[in-house]
Amino acid sequence: MKISDDSEPRPVNGRTGTTYPISMVVASLVALVMTFLLASSSLGVNNKALGFSAIIALFLTACGVLYFLEERRVEAVTETADATNESADRHLVALEDANEFFSGVLKQADAFRLVASRVKPLLPFRAIELLVLDETRMYLTVAEIDGPDTIGRKGLILYVDDGLAGRSVGNHSVEFGHEVLSEMECPSVAIPLEDGARVYGVLQLYFDRGYLPDVEDPSIYEAIGVRVSPLMLSSIAFEKSQANALTDATTDLPNERAFYLVLENQIAEAMRKGGDRPLTIFTVDIKGFDEINSRFGHAAGDRVLNYVAQTVRDNLRQMDFFARSVADEFLAILPTASKEVSHDVIARVQTGFFGRKLKLTDTDSIEVDINIGWATFGTDGETAGQLLSAARLRKDQSKTSVPGKVLWFSKEMIN
Repeated sequence: MKISDDSEPRPVNGRTGTTYPISMVVASLVALVMTFLLASSSLGVNNKALGFSAIIALFLTACGVLYFLEERRVEAVTETADATNESADRHLVALEDANEFFSGVLKQADAFRLVASRVKPLLPFRAIELLVLDETRMYLTVAEIDGPDTIGRKGLILYVDDGLAGRSVGNHSVEFGHEVLSEMECPSVAIPLEDGARVYGVLQLYFDRGYLPDVEDPSIYEAIGVRVSPLMLSSIAFEKSQANALTDATTDLPNERAFYLVLENQIAEAMRKGGDRPLTIFTVDIKGFDEINSRFGHAAGDRVLNYVAQTVRDNLRQMDFFARSVADEFLAILPTASKEVSHDVIARVQTGFFGRKLKLTDTDSIEVDINIGWATFGTDGETAGQLLSAARLRKDQSKTSVPGKVLWFSKEMIN
């Protein structure tokens, strides 16, 4: 497989040789001038005949030498072009292999790094970025970027009507131009990434000043787009499926599976650093949630779940992790939170519900209240199961009207 089907060699960056035709023109002019001078001379006929013969012999010899030199030059250029094509083929085939072997299992960032490493030997870009269309197809987001002076560009949102990338989306074609990268205008090329007849993103390359990307063989950009498109599309789909598997559909919070993954990681950190890294978790459920569902319906119950999710999240620290478990239960992880800090956070969460009412219907509003139980690493347990059991036990204790007069035992102790 070659990136170009042209029979003529393509020197690097589009420069072609002109030595042979110029040399032939010079040799012809010299022969004409010598012939004219010889014809105008006072030499005898025999001497002129010998002179003409010498001029013809010299001209033919010069033509032969120039032709030989041109053939050698063409062979050298052809070998260079073939070597370049073979190198390009190897890197492009590597992208095909990556798509075959890693389709559906590579994360977006990993797939992008693989693409960048394979494209770099083909095109000496300064920076490379992946832009993905949103669902409305009105905006492009810089999903991934690699290269110097690119800090702050990841996550940048661009109108699809603006810039080189937008033009590539609109025209479904490779587009060349200049774009600003870190306050410097650079030669750039935008390669559309397609899913069938639909463009879903753009691979954009930025080059150093002086480089001319538009004089490269255009088929190399098309070949890159064809091979990168399925690889990046599968990685985007993989990340979405992973996100869906770890997200609660009702509240958009992480689900219980995600909670356990994060908690195991935090427990490992707490074990490694000992007392220097405290850890607390707490669990929340909604008082009278079953009655709310029965009285107002499940749609109202979902509104209550989202209200609780938002209120608790608003009162947590930025570093805290909050997830939904099952039914009306929520779970939180407070990294680096000592007993005192965790109690302050929990008090703030409880205060967030005081004096507020949630409107469920045109005539009905309710004041939502919650039950909370907590557990601290080391004191209440050292595994995820132990901590969660302790937190749920405290939460159940908080539901009694006279918790101080009730003696609670864990299931393990009863058994």
